[in-house]
Amino acid sequence: MTRALTPSKSSSDNRDMTGFLSPDEPGLCVPIPIRRPLSLAWVSDELIAETQRLWSVRYGRAVAVDEAIEILHNVKRFAEMLLERNEV
Repeated sequence: MTRALTPSKSSSDNRDMTGFLSPDEPGLCVPIPIRRPLSLAWVSDELIAETQRLWSVRYGRAVAVDEAIEILHNVKRFAEMLLERNEV
């Protein structure tokens, strides 16, 4: 349902309003894909979901998508550091 852009009635609740109501926003019907930088293109949605599942059990709480991406990024950097030290 869309509301028309009409001046609002003066009331104590609307003192800070501009006088016009905004139209209702349509709802999203499909989930928005997770956007990540190209440097993290190797991180798939399945890998994120698996990381969330595993670390949520370990932490005893739900792990957010951003946290799962950070965990994966940190594990990758740790593995790269171990490889570099092994080469020296």
